[in-house]
Amino acid sequence: MSHFSTEPRHARRDRGARVGRGALQAVAAVCIVGQGLVLAGAGWAAANPRQVDDQLTVWSYEPEPTIVRYADQAGLSEQGRFLFYASVPEVLPPERFDLFCSFEETGLGVLGCYTLADGRIFLYDVTNDDLDGYEVVVAAHEMLHAAWDRLSAEEQDALAVLLEADFAALGPEHELVERIAEYEALDPTSRIPELYAILGTEIPTLAAELEQHYARYFDDRSLTTDLYARVAAVFDSLEERLQQLSDELDARFAALEADQAEYADAAAALEADITAFNERASRPGGYTSQSAFEADRQALLDRQAALEIERESLNAAVDDYNALLEELEELNAEAAELNRAINVDAEPLPPSQGSDDDLAD
Repeated sequence: MSHFSTEPRHARRDRGARVGRGALQAVAAVCIVGQGLVLAGAGWAAANPRQVDDQLTVWSYEPEPTIVRYADQAGLSEQGRFLFYASVPEVLPPERFDLFCSFEETGLGVLGCYTLADGRIFLYDVTNDDLDGYEVVVAAHEMLHAAWDRLSAEEQDALAVLLEADFAALGPEHELVERIAEYEALDPTSRIPELYAILGTEIPTLAAELEQHYARYFDDRSLTTDLYARVAAVFDSLEERLQQLSDELDARFAALEADQAEYADAAAALEADITAFNERASRPGGYTSQSAFEADRQALLDRQAALEIERESLNAAVDDYNALLEELEELNAEAAELNRAINVDAEPLPPSQGSDDDLAD
């Protein structure tokens, strides 16, 4: 006896010298010029405190090998690497990451954040080998947030026009449309900054003006976009297979349900006819000839044999269905593992309509 069922399918000098009097005058003159340079530098520093802070931070920051590797693999330029290091990026395990980048939204995962308050970058430690390279993309993404934070309002406004144009060119069916909508739902001011970071790290070909802008921060932006494409393919392939299995299971379930109902009707009819036959055969004179009795009996036996073949066929179909269901459950487990790897608290889809009833014998 076999049965079939469905399961839930399924978001950082001192210099000493001995000199004579004539030489002393020359040195004095140089020192006056030097003082003038220092005074000019102080004026520039006062006007550009952020860049001074960044430079002091980078001078004192010793990046971990992992951070250096991310910058290398992302193809960052000298300026991009400077901003990345100026944000003192740090890779954190889950329990520490949530202290800095806490985010509670089912189905959405946070792999990095750039904190506006102190200009820090925190990155989630992705350990799944299938997603190797994703941290690099996230690091580049957050570096661009740091870059955006340092642009003037005029630069941001000019870029917003270019970003919206390239975003629109992707078309309404592009997956980024839904993602940007989710960002906006959480924070309406995030649309342009997120477009800036996402287009720069995920979309391989952009308008010439945007490409020229991103060239400030990338020597080879394709290194980052290629990594993103590779990781995205992992999820796309799994999602496609899950959808195929889900659709096939739905279709098979509907067919099995119809076949089971048909089988149940046929079995009930046969049982009623067998009962009527037995009652007739038990009555004196119910059959007036042996040939009539044998003919009716054989007809019932033939129907019973055909129904048994139908039951065996139906149960074989149920076995095939359950094998596909097991495959779906294995893929769901794989998807759950990938979701955990990217810090997503996934919400399972509701179960399909189904039945756990045993098939009739």
